[in-house]
Amino acid sequence: LPQALNNMAVICHYRGEQAIEQGDSENSEIWFDQAASYWKQAIALAPNNYIEAENWLKITGRLKE
Repeated sequence: LPQALNNMAVICHYRGEQAIEQGDSENSEIWFDQAASYWKQAIALAPNNYIEAENWLKITGRLKE
């Protein structure tokens, strides 16, 4: 299950990056927030497996949400 959550987060993060490239910052934030939600769930289930995602959450201020 954690890997499935990670995969969903990666897809959402990619869609957020695509939205930025298209100049759609509003939708990019929606996609990034969804990615954060999936990564938080994955990290809760497998705390040491997603260090890069955890760092992204910290850097973007999404870890505490």
